[in-house]
Amino acid sequence: MKQQGVTPKYIKIAEHFKALIESEDIKPGEQLMSENEITEKFKVSRHTVRQGLSQLETQGYIYKEQGKGTFCNKYKEDIKTIAVITTYISNYIFPSIIRGIEEVLSSAGYSLLLFNTNNEKNKERECLEKVLLHNVSGLIVEPTLSALKNVNEGYYKELVNKDIPYIMINAKYDQLNSASITMDDVEGGYILTKYLIQLGHRNIAGIFKNDDIQGINRKLGYIKALSEFNIPIDNDIIGKYTTKEEKYLTNEFTKKLLSRKKRPTALVCYNDQVAIHALNAIRDEGLRVPEDISIVSYDDSDIAVASEVKLTTVRHPKDEMGRQAARFIIDMIEKQDYKPSYMYKAELLVRDSAKYI
Repeated sequence: MKQQGVTPKYIKIAEHFKALIESEDIKPGEQLMSENEITEKFKVSRHTVRQGLSQLETQGYIYKEQGKGTFCNKYKEDIKTIAVITTYISNYIFPSIIRGIEEVLSSAGYSLLLFNTNNEKNKERECLEKVLLHNVSGLIVEPTLSALKNVNEGYYKELVNKDIPYIMINAKYDQLNSASITMDDVEGGYILTKYLIQLGHRNIAGIFKNDDIQGINRKLGYIKALSEFNIPIDNDIIGKYTTKEEKYLTNEFTKKLLSRKKRPTALVCYNDQVAIHALNAIRDEGLRVPEDISIVSYDDSDIAVASEVKLTTVRHPKDEMGRQAARFIIDMIEKQDYKPSYMYKAELLVRDSAKYI
């Protein structure tokens, strides 16, 4: 499954009316088009229209009156807005994270302004520029290509200059003294690899993303476990890839592993998506998981249990991380110079993708 940067249709609808409200082309108290009219205008389903309107309502831009319709919120100026920038919106673990954020912000009376970077530095810059143009009270942000140089550091400094607190999730830029909520990815890579070693595996391959800090840290955990058990590090069976190379290189690397004279008995994957690519490559070669090769992965996403092979994986807190980030940013707005830092412990979920040898 490849992550896509296409903006969902309900988001486009929300952004369309948000722009009209902010420019006052739709004035406070003025009625919006009916759901039927919006459906016809955007050529989408009623469900999609309701999703878009629901987001606008959560963000404080509109309100509904039973039997009358939907109206521009007269009191929007009294509602504080939190911007959220993630690498993706509609795929993998990201809907759960965003849902957790929205749940807390909505109950606390805050609106949410949502952006995504598609894990591209130039889009992160564009998102930060938009955030600085809006009258936001705070920002929750997932760093883009976090293992690479932070070319947008100036924008984060501008947030500080404008007294706009921000908190980073999943990763953080080392050169910024920022609040953060992350996972112990080194420990995650370690416990995955140690679990395979405890099952009797010694010839353990790995494939890791190298343009996000999570991938760097999970690889460090993998190496730590091998070293602890005096298993030689073989760089020929350690694969690496960038965001744009994920599917192709994962598939290619897995097939090269399977063609080796001394084929690895197990594979540690950066995340569940990579594990599924590897699983498909193994099937293409007429082999089976875990009978011919064991696989472990990371994140416990929905796809970890979507296949007939249920993946042994490290749990990502997803919804809870979103809720915690929202609680922290509210605290940061209300308490000056408050910079919380929290790291979730790695938790292994054992299923049936790895076996004793």
